[in-house]
Amino acid sequence: MKSRPLSLLIVLLCLLIVLQPLSASALTAGEAKQAWRTAKSQSRDMQEAHRQAKVDWAADQTPENNQLVIDTGKEALYAALDEAEAWLIWKQLEVEENPDIPDDLKTSVSDDVDENLGKIDDLREDVDAVETRLDLGLTFLKMVGKYLELLTDVARDSGLVWVYTAGTYADTIEAYEADLREAAETMPENGEILAKLDQADVKLLNARENIADAEREYLSVKAGGTPLISFSNGNNYLKIARGNMLSAQGYLNQAYGLIVAGGRT
Repeated sequence: MKSRPLSLLIVLLCLLIVLQPLSASALTAGEAKQAWRTAKSQSRDMQEAHRQAKVDWAADQTPENNQLVIDTGKEALYAALDEAEAWLIWKQLEVEENPDIPDDLKTSVSDDVDENLGKIDDLREDVDAVETRLDLGLTFLKMVGKYLELLTDVARDSGLVWVYTAGTYADTIEAYEADLREAAETMPENGEILAKLDQADVKLLNARENIADAEREYLSVKAGGTPLISFSNGNNYLKIARGNMLSAQGYLNQAYGLIVAGGRT
């Protein structure tokens, strides 16, 4: 009879181990975003506790206060890693849940996230090994470098997702232009309409050129180079492309208005 509670406990533990990954994988992007916000808040709290511990040590340099600096520092590093992990999972799910993103891009994002999650696990082991304030400082510096690598990968992937989305929007505008041109070519008085459509074509061509330039910049976002500059350049190209497409859309709307007016006369 005494063995039953132990057997039941073992069964419950096994169920917990099996179900835990399932609950994590069942997260939605919205839930993952909230989990990241929670982790971010906890990280700020841990950083504040560490800052206070350093203030206390400066006022009273006892061994106990020194150890408190180390302990709170480790907790702050753990919390920062938890925040980074939650952020990566959110970004991964955000892409996975988007039906408009192609599978090859989803795979690329997933591979980068998995690689960076592995780096986070390695950094947790480094934090585990911290015993002195020197260890704490060296581990922090190592984390900064790895975090920049993480940001670089996410920035590149985010940029490529934006490029794909912009390209899809350009395709939609192009299809709209083709439909309007087909309708206009059957009309006797179509000179002004075709002129508007030609102007839209020029703006759309400019947009595609800027989208291509943005993609080139995002692809060059790599650690060891100038990732922040490349990412900023990519963003600027996409901003210009957005303006181009808005202008193209404006010309198409004008052409549509002329077609409707021509159809009424």
